[in-house]
Amino acid sequence: PGADGDGAVAVAAPAPSPSAPGAAEIAAVAAEVKATPGARREAAEKKDERPQSAPAKEESIRIDAVKLDALLEVAGESVQAANQAAVLLERLMQFKFEGQAQTLMSTLAETLERASRYSTELQRATLATRMQPVGRLFQKFPRLVRELAKDLGKEVDLNIEGAETEVDRVVVDSLYDPLVHMLRNSLDHGVETPEERAIAGKPIKSFIQLKAWQEANSVMIVLQDDGKGMDPVKLRAKALQKGLISESAQLSTDDCLQLVFLPGFSTKEVASSVSGRGVGMDVVKTAVEKNRGAIQIESVLGQGTKFSIRLPIELSIVPTMLVSTSGAALALPMAVVQRVVELPEVFMEVGGAPVLKDQGRPLPVRSLADSLGYESCREKVGIVVSAPQPYILAVEAVDGTADLVIKPMTAITVEGITGTARSAEGELVLVVGLSFLMDGCRGSVRMAA
Repeated sequence: PGADGDGAVAVAAPAPSPSAPGAAEIAAVAAEVKATPGARREAAEKKDERPQSAPAKEESIRIDAVKLDALLEVAGESVQAANQAAVLLERLMQFKFEGQAQTLMSTLAETLERASRYSTELQRATLATRMQPVGRLFQKFPRLVRELAKDLGKEVDLNIEGAETEVDRVVVDSLYDPLVHMLRNSLDHGVETPEERAIAGKPIKSFIQLKAWQEANSVMIVLQDDGKGMDPVKLRAKALQKGLISESAQLSTDDCLQLVFLPGFSTKEVASSVSGRGVGMDVVKTAVEKNRGAIQIESVLGQGTKFSIRLPIELSIVPTMLVSTSGAALALPMAVVQRVVELPEVFMEVGGAPVLKDQGRPLPVRSLADSLGYESCREKVGIVVSAPQPYILAVEAVDGTADLVIKPMTAITVEGITGTARSAEGELVLVVGLSFLMDGCRGSVRMAA
């Protein structure tokens, strides 16, 4: 669906350029400049007395969203083609050219540089037509919260911030259902009744905050409440009861919170018209990851819960770090890359797991090859990953950075891989999922097994 729900979006059309001034107009301006201040004032007053012209027509047109998607695809491919041509030209320049051939090569280099610049500008302009404020989504929630709170006998104050933050329209459209799920869960299971809050010494009116902001190449959407929080012990017990994890599973407090994302998990004994926290959260995670995003939970028992969703601002072109490991070319979203460090031959160990000190803090070291099921190899480079629990990702080599046009994987599902792309050299690159990296290179199901 498009911005208006019928597969079309409104796009501003460029304003018509004014025609060149005629000789009579130039002469009139010159005469006015020479006139005395009083004469100019009288002329201005007479000008104001003229009848107002008809109101300007609205400078926008409706375009089918499918056409915009096709345009963005072409723009992305043109950037990729320009990048590939630049790499080929760089290789050609290593040969010696003389006379007319040298002049032609010089002209070709200038032309390609211009073509690359214009294709990038085309891509940016096309992306701008797809961007929409998340406020279009948020404006539907105050009434929903008001009605649900009334049904549940709770007093809730919903605070919305950052409604003007822009994100790709596809993301806006696909986020509605996940956010409704999360709001329902927050109202039903998160915030307490006025009586419970009074006993706990909290303000009678509970507080839910929905906030959005732009952070580097990502959009952050946070839903936070000041309710009773989530109990890791109860969550683990419920997952055991439903057979979702084994008795021997060693889970940290954070791991227990992530259990709500497992399919079939619910803390509700009896299903109600308002979802309990945990119902359908696997659907929420799937919807976020489909848009190459990641979702995290933080919760303090008795104080509240915070859901953080990180999404790319636009979906087709992603800034990435290119790495290679076990003979595979891979791309990591730059959104989680902090810096690159050199790995030693031998690591310190804590509890049998490798650890490396980075800026004074010990961080666990995880192998990208092992996480993806590749053959082990000598990993010389580490990438400090900015996750809720930071760690160092070990790879064989870092090959640079690139803005890649991502093609989603539809025919098969590979854990940890979210799509494919072509490098500037034309090589096929596998794109590692943002959520997989944020979760510490572990899938939820594997974590719970």
